[in-house]
Amino acid sequence: MHGELSEEMYVEQPKGYIQQDDPQKVYKLKKALYGLKQAPQAWISRIEAHFFNEGFERCHSEHTLFTKKGREGKILIVSLYVDDLIFTGNDELMFLEFKNSMVREFDMMDLGKMKYFLGFEVLQGLDGIHISQRKYALEVLKRFGMEDCNSVHNPIIPGFKILKDERGVQVDETYFKQVVGSLIYLTATRLDLMFTVSLVSRYMGKPTELHLRVVKRALRYLKGTISYGIFYKKGGS
Repeated sequence: MHGELSEEMYVEQPKGYIQQDDPQKVYKLKKALYGLKQAPQAWISRIEAHFFNEGFERCHSEHTLFTKKGREGKILIVSLYVDDLIFTGNDELMFLEFKNSMVREFDMMDLGKMKYFLGFEVLQGLDGIHISQRKYALEVLKRFGMEDCNSVHNPIIPGFKILKDERGVQVDETYFKQVVGSLIYLTATRLDLMFTVSLVSRYMGKPTELHLRVVKRALRYLKGTISYGIFYKKGGS
């Protein structure tokens, strides 16, 4: 809602607020509204300009990641997702200055330490930080009807080779891509799934029952290891 428009935009009078004397008139927008094609670009241009004015630099490989360097190795890192953002660093003063600048410029709230963000559950303690996707994993199992399946102890049978299987019975390509795509997002914290998911993702074009069995085994393994994640020990990894 803070995006500045670079062109004139007009909208019809919204239902319930139509002026009976002039129902044909329209409103001229002063700022971008949700739903406009111009809204995403207007918003990102607005907040990027603020970041640059505050001394941030944008990451060349990830355009939603911004960093600000201070003296003596101090650094502030900000990750932006639409109108939600998270930040970290190694200096409390930089944290405070950043929060104050954002509150002055935008209508924002400080929600404290991150606990849940884009499917990631974060538990921060004195000994370190534990990151998992337990809730998202449960949603994946439920979405594909595997919430009541029997679990297995490994994501793929040791020594099993996945082939192109040109003569195999083909399965729904859209369904297969949805399952594999969901598993790919899980590999952010589930490195134990990385090998299997990397293999099956090669056969997105014409998946067969053979490939689907491998994917379902990965889901069965996920069922038995639902609480797995990554733990970053304080002072190390």
